[in-house]
Amino acid sequence: MTTRLLSGGLFGRVTLCAVALLALPLAGCNDPLKVTDPDIVPPDNLNVFSALPTIRAGAIGDFTIAYSGSGADGSGGTVEGVIMYGGLLADEWVNSETFPTRIEVDARGPIRIDNSDVGLWFRNMHRARRAAESAAAKYVSLAPDLTVQSGYPEVLSLAGFTYVFFGETWCSGVPVSSADGSGNFTYGDPLTTTQLLDTAIARFDAASAAATALAGTGATRASLIRLAALGKARALLDRGAAGDAAAAAALVTPALVPTSFNYTVQHTENTTRENNGVFNGNVIFERYSVANVEGINGIPFRDGDPRTPFERTPANDVGFDNVTPQWDNLRYGDRHQPVTVATGAEARLIEAEAALRAGDTLVNTSAFLNALNGLRAAPPAYLNSTRTGVAPVAPMAALTTADQTTAGGAVKLLFNERARWLWLTAHRLSDLRRLVRQYGFATESVFPTGAYFKAQQPTYGPDVNFPVPIDEQNNPNFQQCLDRNP
Repeated sequence: MTTRLLSGGLFGRVTLCAVALLALPLAGCNDPLKVTDPDIVPPDNLNVFSALPTIRAGAIGDFTIAYSGSGADGSGGTVEGVIMYGGLLADEWVNSETFPTRIEVDARGPIRIDNSDVGLWFRNMHRARRAAESAAAKYVSLAPDLTVQSGYPEVLSLAGFTYVFFGETWCSGVPVSSADGSGNFTYGDPLTTTQLLDTAIARFDAASAAATALAGTGATRASLIRLAALGKARALLDRGAAGDAAAAAALVTPALVPTSFNYTVQHTENTTRENNGVFNGNVIFERYSVANVEGINGIPFRDGDPRTPFERTPANDVGFDNVTPQWDNLRYGDRHQPVTVATGAEARLIEAEAALRAGDTLVNTSAFLNALNGLRAAPPAYLNSTRTGVAPVAPMAALTTADQTTAGGAVKLLFNERARWLWLTAHRLSDLRRLVRQYGFATESVFPTGAYFKAQQPTYGPDVNFPVPIDEQNNPNFQQCLDRNP
């Protein structure tokens, strides 16, 4: 049930490079000034049917950079995706280095619109969006039969996820501009959070229809239908002041999305661009450290729960700043570990939330507890680390109504479980925002608050999302965020 994809978008390029090298005239070997650079693929070479695998690979690579990052460039070789920055603003990471741009995020701001690291990530996210949407358009224009092109619904779903990330992570009012194949640029209007999520839903609907229309009944077709269903369910859960948990759960029942389902993006050690950016930023460059009860309200991620494995090696290890204790995650145990995007575990958590919304939480046999305990009884293998010596997640004791009371109620218990199962997969910031927006919790009762631990900023700020960076000041249709509400 696992779908594995290569990040980096390099394999199609390597094939073209090999052809280009073979085609060089002999004179090119004798005159270095006449050698054609084989690393550049002219745009015209991508306007043929045979280029679709390369275009798909490029879209997946750009999506992976925006999602889980890489080691391609940036400070200390770290390029952050939404997993890192969303988790830093929430309570999954604490800053363990000296850069004020990241400290600003960790301390909840106020995050400046000229924060260069946030600006880089914003551009990478838009690059991922455009690459996925452009790839979808290429499939439509170049493929004679879309019913045999599994890449088409795949890139549509990836486009949908970029809109979800914009809606979950940034303020309301993110502009979405466009450029055609000739490079003509059209400035976009700011979209509200609801409009971003509605756009995501439209992409997932299109992906679902395209996947359903694929010829045959194979595993790839089923996986792509499930990917689109989970993406849409996530957007429905996010949408508005209440979300639509019932509609979301109806899309991801066990018959439609089994717990074993897992869609990942791949990382390798072939190039720094293909490295796992979560591993690099946390373990190699030590700019992020695994948090534990951050700012009073944070989850105790280092309390020994097997779903959030970590280590501190050596026992006195400190981060890049030579002060902050350095705790390394073990979920992503090396540079090549894949990263989950959508999983059957998330489907069961959505079902649990629908049961909670329906009020079925009062007895130990409730649909709410049954959904949670099904995961605990058989933890999915795809959550295990590839790191040698890290034990797989073993079955855990069933939760009861007593655990609901201890957690502070069924809502808190659900979001505690979501924090564990979905750790470091870009869900936590949205969940904290939903606790405020949809469940009525005070912002300072769920986000890190109080005294901040670094001298640059004595207390946590008020931010619950990211502002649109200064880059968009060039857009005549954009003035500023429409609002910064949860």
